[in-house]
Amino acid sequence: MRSIVCMAMAAVLLAHGGASAGEKVATVSQAVTPGEEQAAAAFARDASLAGLFDVEVAQLALDRAMDADVRKLAREIVEDQSLANSRLAAFAPKYAQTKLNAEYTARVDQLKAVKAEEFDAAFLAIQQASHDYSVKLLADYAQGGGDKMLKSYASEALSFVALHRSRIESLR
Repeated sequence: MRSIVCMAMAAVLLAHGGASAGEKVATVSQAVTPGEEQAAAAFARDASLAGLFDVEVAQLALDRAMDADVRKLAREIVEDQSLANSRLAAFAPKYAQTKLNAEYTARVDQLKAVKAEEFDAAFLAIQQASHDYSVKLLADYAQGGGDKMLKSYASEALSFVALHRSRIESLR
């Protein structure tokens, strides 16, 4: 199932890859109203920060997690979310973030400070909260966003983020 989601995301990325970077920037900047452009910018910013955070903590879990299933989930999150982050950056380069902000950096630092024997549970709890947030963010934009490419992105990303969330729940 996960490989199907990855292939679908890659296919959409390739299908939209024929447009130049300038055309992709224009997609967000040509929103019908200033309010829609602000909403697209806020969505791209928030989705990219959440995606960067998920990758960062999943990479940490690849090194620190004790349970093989937790490491497997972390690897899937890194792969899937890295692809999604690249796609979002291509569609909204003006708004997508490339670096964590102070709030997310502090959350990563908190996880780094967790004792080894408590790491897996802490990682799953952080990912649960992050994926709950991302599912809502993506679903809201997929249903009501003003930018067609970002709506498409949100809908597709929602499928694998929801899958990750269910895997997280099963491991907790």
